[in-house]
Amino acid sequence: MKKQLSNQELYSEVEKVICNVFRLSGSAVRPDTTLVGDLGAESIDFLDLGCDLEKIVDAEVDFRKLFQEKRAQSEGNGVLDVTVQEVVDYLKAQTETEVAAAIVQ
Repeated sequence: MKKQLSNQELYSEVEKVICNVFRLSGSAVRPDTTLVGDLGAESIDFLDLGCDLEKIVDAEVDFRKLFQEKRAQSEGNGVLDVTVQEVVDYLKAQTETEVAAAIVQ
């Protein structure tokens, strides 16, 4: 298991991955940047993102779960999209779950 990253470290790593997948400069990515609306993410992009992010957090990254959570919160209003910050928050929650599970074992 990898060490826990601080929020800033995790954001920085997510930003690097997003810049790599979408071939962007760091200044093009902000916490409120949306993956679909702003960056034009497609399903293949989510696969690439997921694989790269799993290497960073050493935990499963399933964007379907993130979108399901978002759908439940939105009550069916509008097009679903996620921001960079929501990805960071999701990853943080995933790693905390993995750590808690490891402690219990």
